Amino acid sequence: MRADQRLDITRLQVERALDGAEQHLESEKLRGFDPYDGLSSPLFALPGLRSQRMLRFGAQQLVKRSPWNLRGLLRIRKQLNPVSVGLYLQGQAHRAHCRPSSRQRRCDRGTEAVQCLAATVSPGYSGSCWGYPFDWETRHGPIPAGTPTVVATGMIANSLWLAHEHLGLWPAAELVLDAAEFVMCDLQRVRGDEGTFCWTYSPSSQQAVLNATLKGSRLLAQAHALGGRGELLQAAADSVAFVLAHQLPSGAWPYSLADPRRDNFHTGYVLECLRTYRELSRDRSADEAIERGWLYYRSRFFTDALVPKYYDDRIEPLDATACAQAIITLCEFGDLKGAAAVARAAIELLGREDGSFAYQRRGRRTVSTPFLRWSTAWMYCALSRLSAAIVSAPGSG
Repeated sequence: MRADQRLDITRLQVERALDGAEQHLESEKLRGFDPYDGLSSPLFALPGLRSQRMLRFGAQQLVKRSPWNLRGLLRIRKQLNPVSVGLYLQGQAHRAHCRPSSRQRRCDRGTEAVQCLAATVSPGYSGSCWGYPFDWETRHGPIPAGTPTVVATGMIANSLWLAHEHLGLWPAAELVLDAAEFVMCDLQRVRGDEGTFCWTYSPSSQQAVLNATLKGSRLLAQAHALGGRGELLQAAADSVAFVLAHQLPSGAWPYSLADPRRDNFHTGYVLECLRTYRELSRDRSADEAIERGWLYYRSRFFTDALVPKYYDDRIEPLDATACAQAIITLCEFGDLKGAAAVARAAIELLGREDGSFAYQRRGRRTVSTPFLRWSTAWMYCALSRLSAAIVSAPGSG
């Protein structure tokens, strides 16, 4: 069977999975459970449990990792996460490209999503920004509900950028421009050598997370491309230089300055953000780092059968977000064969009959809770990106 025939078959599989995921997302009104929502239980509002950080962290991990969904027992409700809305918006933008006949319908849905994002901006900051709708505990401390982070804001801004690019929604572009003010004015900077710096994870954090800072860098490059002031591009360049300086000889990047772990999807975030920054800024200083990072990523994060590994030295678990970001990253670098193989594995091993996607597969056991942000919305976004890439591939028409 020729490669283009395999991609045609994959596109049929992808479109069926996309239709199912879209129907599921819309039937849930983009509300769902999240791996980190365990502290939303009324139990953790009790006086004795509100301030017990290690107990709260452990309970959060227990709820996250349980093979059973404990949320009903703990009275945890489904919530609207702005990141889920952003991923849905990104999917609408890509699907409009695949099916021009559906453009008006996608524009209408995209407009509603942009309005929802405008309504869920975290108040009290210099620009538009977003966080998660629940309290959660990181390894470095608590993050209260609604606290904006550069990760959530950067992901959402990227979706808004694509909504403007593919759907022509100027209100989406205005939110990107406004979000740049949050990055510039509200995030602290961890200083590096020769004027470089890393954005902190949130306004109150001191954590220097490399993939997170690049989401801020990409956002500033996008805002500059929309007409933002020149200072934005210089800040983007200085923060990108910080990340390039911390690339390892192997081509890998650690998660943060304090955490040496190297996992699939965070590496994919780095590569995707660097590529977008380079395209918008025309700054070629990252070329060699991108090439080394891509060779490391492609050779170390996939099995011979092109199933995504979670870490560079460990295969399991098969994770929905890792699969989704792998599809996006492989598409970004033109590896449609690899992206198609990952999509097939994700659909077959994590896809559910109702159109949602399970969280993880560990050996023969599937953690089947369909987390809306982590699993279904990310896979919807990724499969829409793959579908658009297949349509745009030479010889596809």
